[in-house]
Amino acid sequence: MKKLIALLLAMVMVLSLAACGNDTPETTGPKETKPAVNNDPVETQPVAKEPVEVTIWHLFGESLENGAPHMYYVEWAERFNASQDEIHVTVLGGKSATDIQTAIAAGETPDIFMNYWNNAAQWANAGALLDLTPYYEADTAWNYKDIMPGALALSQYDGKFYSVPNSYSTTFMFYNADILSAAGWDTFPTTTDELMQCIKDTTVANEDGSIKTLGLLPNMPWLDTEMWAAAFNANWISEDGKTSTATDPANKAMFQFILDIYKFYEEEFGWDALAINDFGDTVRGNRATANDPVLTGEVAMRWNSENLAATLAVHGKDVNWKMAWFPNVEGGEARALLTSNVWQINAKSANPDAAWKALADLTSAENQKIMAVGENNNGYFYARRSVLEYMNDTLADELGAAKEDPATGAKVTENLKVITEAMLNGNLQAFPNFAYVNEYLNAISNYGGLIFTGDMTVDEAMQAVVDEIQPLLDESPYVPYEG
Repeated sequence: MKKLIALLLAMVMVLSLAACGNDTPETTGPKETKPAVNNDPVETQPVAKEPVEVTIWHLFGESLENGAPHMYYVEWAERFNASQDEIHVTVLGGKSATDIQTAIAAGETPDIFMNYWNNAAQWANAGALLDLTPYYEADTAWNYKDIMPGALALSQYDGKFYSVPNSYSTTFMFYNADILSAAGWDTFPTTTDELMQCIKDTTVANEDGSIKTLGLLPNMPWLDTEMWAAAFNANWISEDGKTSTATDPANKAMFQFILDIYKFYEEEFGWDALAINDFGDTVRGNRATANDPVLTGEVAMRWNSENLAATLAVHGKDVNWKMAWFPNVEGGEARALLTSNVWQINAKSANPDAAWKALADLTSAENQKIMAVGENNNGYFYARRSVLEYMNDTLADELGAAKEDPATGAKVTENLKVITEAMLNGNLQAFPNFAYVNEYLNAISNYGGLIFTGDMTVDEAMQAVVDEIQPLLDESPYVPYEG
């Protein structure tokens, strides 16, 4: 760049010197005849300004069929590019968090990328993320107050917004209603005591003693202790953000409940934790397929995010499956874990304002309502209240009516309304987003796992979590979101 500037200056100097030479006195000799100068104004064509390039990366595959996320993003990009000539966006899919980190470290694109919410603190501290707080506050048309509070909490770190929520996701109990009915349960349990009894009543062995049906597989889709903790009204950090509460009674009750399930399987049927995990490995590979264990009857009930409803609607139309909220815990109403994937802007983006303009359009209520149709017209859930209300009041009926199979269509409508009503009105809990969130999640997983191998008691494991995490909270407390 410096060489280019020097070259341009040199050219200017040469032209200036030439102009000065024309001012010297005329020499003697014949004069050159010059053409007449036309001083009338000449119309000139304005030089077209090249649009700013903004690159967007996301986590999903690059399928352009059946309403896959990439299809919606590409269609949005085409609309956005056609609507103005200042910014041109390009969308690429299949980019993992590792891909993004590598690109940012090399000083390359993307300008905007999709990420997991719990990476924000570490990436922000490393200088990889643009602070979006000024855009949140200035862009009133975008209206961040339309975003559900729990999703906003996941999008901030240390009092600043580094992310824009994309999806809005929680967990439900999916169950085979015929299995429950055969065991005397015509309705889903409403308390954790009833749930334990239902698990016992729906567990069945084959004649050879092997597992035929598990009432509940605790570690499916995996042993998600944060999900279980939310269901038991447990918290991991105090309200002021300064103290680990891993040893609180609600956390211990959650682990004890899971232990009691394993204890029942071993005492009643002789299936130890290893046998349960082996069975889990077998059926886990079929989850969210035509052979999902809820559909085959290998498990009576299991946890999953709302996304399973779309799969079961397609493959389970001949099975009486249903979904329900987790039963209430003793002394309070059950909660469910809230999570979200998020959009972020590269701190090294050469055009942050243009990147925000594109991101604000992509995540506007108008465009999210279009994309909420989802894959195979089964719905996709975004974090804006207005979009969830639209799905509940209008889109659920439209998607159900669009199905060729009336039975499947009715199920889609029913499921969407169950999901959106829970998201709009349910008691949802997000894990605190602070500087050492990943260290905390790892500690819960590591020490919690030792409970189920018998290497630690619940009390010992939770105290170990506190001993490891409290010094980190002393160093960098959680700053709660105050919306």
